[in-house]
Amino acid sequence: MADGLFDFLKGSLSQAEYFVEEQWSSRMIQTSVYAGVVFYILSTTELLNIVEKQLANLGLRVGKDGTRALHAVLFSVFVYYGSRFILDPLVARIHLKERHPDHGKEL
Repeated sequence: MADGLFDFLKGSLSQAEYFVEEQWSSRMIQTSVYAGVVFYILSTTELLNIVEKQLANLGLRVGKDGTRALHAVLFSVFVYYGSRFILDPLVARIHLKERHPDHGKEL
């Protein structure tokens, strides 16, 4: 009975690993996960407050909404350039490289 349970768990984990690997090979999933991490980092309250104070020290009083707008622009820049120069080379070097959209291109 225990062998059957272990075989079931092994098969289930293997299927889950295959599913995650298949999903991760999707460019949309890769970019979404990367964007989620960047958003998490850039949206911390402490960072927003620091940026707002620094802008005020420069004589720019933009308030909370202005600071959030600046962070939206920075988020877009980080996602674009980060996905091109960090995420793409990283994915091209891992075992999924043959499924990557830029496979075979010079990075």
